[in-house]
Amino acid sequence: MIKIALICSAGISANRILDKINDVVVKNNYDMQFFVITPEQLENNYNIILLAPQVEYLSAKVAAIAINSKVAVLPSELYINNDSKGIIDFANTL
Repeated sequence: MIKIALICSAGISANRILDKINDVVVKNNYDMQFFVITPEQLENNYNIILLAPQVEYLSAKVAAIAINSKVAVLPSELYINNDSKGIIDFANTL
């Protein structure tokens, strides 16, 4: 199971999209699980960490903490449009 963390500043905007993402994951039987965390909740136990565009400035700090994780900033158009399938596809490219 691939564990993927979505990070935004307070977790509010990422939580809006989490249900949609999980619906797509279940419907397509993907072997992945998404979590929403704040930067303060970051641990080194995720395979992939996706940063919301508004917290892109944290990417170096996150990469230093989560040394075994792939870290990327979500493209703005995916995040703003709550494109759950697009976010999953983006994660699969990492």
